[in-house]
Amino acid sequence: MVFYGVRLKILEAEKALLAKGKLKCHDDVFFLYWQEVQQLQKGEMSWLDVEERIRERRIEYIRLSKLPPPKTFGVANRLKTNHNTGDVLSGKGASPGACQGIARVIMDPGTEATVAAGEILVAPYTDPAWTPLFLTASAAVVEVGSYFSHAGTIAREYGMPCVVDVENCTSRIKTGDKIRVDGSQGVVSLISEDKPEQGTEPGEIKC
Repeated sequence: MVFYGVRLKILEAEKALLAKGKLKCHDDVFFLYWQEVQQLQKGEMSWLDVEERIRERRIEYIRLSKLPPPKTFGVANRLKTNHNTGDVLSGKGASPGACQGIARVIMDPGTEATVAAGEILVAPYTDPAWTPLFLTASAAVVEVGSYFSHAGTIAREYGMPCVVDVENCTSRIKTGDKIRVDGSQGVVSLISEDKPEQGTEPGEIKC
């Protein structure tokens, strides 16, 4: 709530600067330090003074947004990373059961909010905004998470298999790939078209 109030104040300042021609585009204000905003308000700087730095910071923002996020912040990750490169991707089982079906890779639920019934959700992470996707998904594979993470908790509530902490799953698995999720063993298997499918085991759902 505090940040929302601050954001409204910043947007008010931006609106005034846009009206005076000291800023040219919406959201420019978010690529300036507050001291720079104050200098624009006081007339100590003009658009020509900030144009280049806004452009450079936008480019840097786009570059950084394409990088995978770090596993931890402020602490060293002492766990060994498991580089998944074969047809079997290892992770941690967060909800038991097994399911075989078609993968649907979703990177942002705000822009890609469709998972067909029976498809397997593959995501970098999940939070409450992702919950509606679990309603139609038959299983979930998540790159960052733990047994007590959002994905694992929701998957257990819905009784669907879920494997978390699967390194590189969003790049190794593509939408349309046929995969098998074993939430009991913490394993995700990629099924090649030229390879016979595994038989459905007792209690396994074949989607």
